Amino acid sequence: MTLVAVQLVGLFFSGYLVLVTYTNQKQVEENLQEFAIAEVERAVEIALPSYSDQMSSESRTERLGALSRQFGLDADAIDLTRRHLVSALLANALSAECKENCEFWVAASAMANNSMIKRIAELRVGQRTIQEFLLERYETSVIGLQTDLRRFGLVNVIALTLMIGLVVFRGLSNWRFATFSIVVTGYVAWATYDYVFGQNWALSILLQDWAAPGYKVGMIIFSCLCFDWLFLRGTVTQTIANIIGSALPA
Repeated sequence: MTLVAVQLVGLFFSGYLVLVTYTNQKQVEENLQEFAIAEVERAVEIALPSYSDQMSSESRTERLGALSRQFGLDADAIDLTRRHLVSALLANALSAECKENCEFWVAASAMANNSMIKRIAELRVGQRTIQEFLLERYETSVIGLQTDLRRFGLVNVIALTLMIGLVVFRGLSNWRFATFSIVVTGYVAWATYDYVFGQNWALSILLQDWAAPGYKVGMIIFSCLCFDWLFLRGTVTQTIANIIGSALPA
C-alpha cells in the first residue's frame, strides 16, 4: 500500500534522526558545530558583503565583530525609535482631543512597545551568540540545534505512528479516517521540507530561535482542525470563531 509505504519511510528517517542524536552524540555535535559555523559565516557574508572576499582567520574575526556591532547598532536604533513612538502614541491617548479613540491609542502604544522590545531582545541574543563564536564557544548553539532536531524527529514519529495505526486498524474503507491519514501525512511531508530547507538556519542559530516548538504546535493545531472538519463537521472551529467574533468590538 503506497500510503503506508510513504508513512513507514518517513517514520524510519524520523526515528533514525532521533536515535542518532542519542547514540552517536559526539559526531553529531561535531557536525552541528561545523554546520553552525558555516551558517553564521554565510549570514555575515549576506549582511556585510564588503567583508565577503576576506578569507583569512583574522578577517573572519573582523567579520564576526562587524556583525556583532551591527546587531548592537540596530538594537540601539530600534530602542530609540520605540521611545519616540510610544511617547507619541501615549500623548495622543492623553491629549484633550482624544475621546472615544483613547483606548485604541493606549493599545497601539502597548503593542508597538512589546513588539519592539521583543525585536531588541532578539538582536541582543544575536550579539551575544556572535561574541560566543568569536571566543570559539559553540555549546549553546550546538545544544539548541541538537534539541531542536530531537523534538522535530519525535513529533514526526508520533504523528506518523498514529497515521499508520489508523490505516492498519481502520483501513481505508472509512473515507474520513483515510482522508485524515492522507492529509496529515501530506502536511508532515510539506512541513518537514519547509523545516529543513525553508527556514533561515543562520538566524535560528544567531537568535537561538529554534523551529521545532513552533512545528510541534503547528502539527497539533493542523491535526485538530482536520479532525474537527472531518468528524465534527467544523463545529469546534465555528464555535471558536463565534466566540472570537463576539469578543471583538462591533
